Amino acid sequence: MAAEEVIQNQLKLSKCKVKNDLIELYLANEGLTEVPNLSRFKWLKYLWLHHNKIKTINFLSMNYHIKELYLHNNLITDVTGALKHLTSLQILMLQNNWLHKVEKVISEFKKLRWLHTLNLFNNPLTQEQDYRLYVIYHVPSVQLLDRQLITQKERDAAFGTYCQDQFRVRQSLAFGQRKPYFTVQHITPKKTYKKYPGVLNQENKMIRELSEDIIGSQMRRRSIMQFSTLDWNKVPNAQQKRLADEPLYSSHIIVTQFR
Repeated sequence: MAAEEVIQNQLKLSKCKVKNDLIELYLANEGLTEVPNLSRFKWLKYLWLHHNKIKTINFLSMNYHIKELYLHNNLITDVTGALKHLTSLQILMLQNNWLHKVEKVISEFKKLRWLHTLNLFNNPLTQEQDYRLYVIYHVPSVQLLDRQLITQKERDAAFGTYCQDQFRVRQSLAFGQRKPYFTVQHITPKKTYKKYPGVLNQENKMIRELSEDIIGSQMRRRSIMQFSTLDWNKVPNAQQKRLADEPLYSSHIIVTQFR
């Protein structure tokens, strides 16, 4: 049965007063190889298309209100330009397809800020290195990935893998700790010159002093940590201020800085 015929049959059974106001559409297990453009259903929110033979997704160009999309068990090889505009999407099922290149596929999901459930297992891209960490880092809204809840440990690992600079800063600031992350280029003394041993010793001394200056300057450039304290017991409330004969002043904030 053709997709359009299935759609018409569902429209006849639908309780919508206006046919184009259809919210749910079930087209699963119909052996479909292609789907007609569904732009006329602008309020469509739930779409089932699993267990068919669909290869491309080119029928959702105007369906901005879709919340749940079931496309698993098809023959889909590419999703480029097909999903990034579905900003209301919350559940996306794409398992058991033929999707390759995790970077290319995940780029479609980066703007889907409401997406909390995503299935991609049994696709070739899941065999790529650090696949799960890559998805967790680039689609932070996802809570359930491939039927497994994402843990805080996994989020930390993903952050440490794909954003090492920010991860080091966050680690160095945790609990007021300071870790000196800096690098110093190694300076190698020149080869020995038998004719001028005194010149060589003086040159090596200058090199050592220069290395020490580089290390000292990099350590001094670290950011300054600042702590503020305030004795709230000495801060007058509104009633005390209103009944006081003389103006009341709040206690001073004590600021301490550490390098």
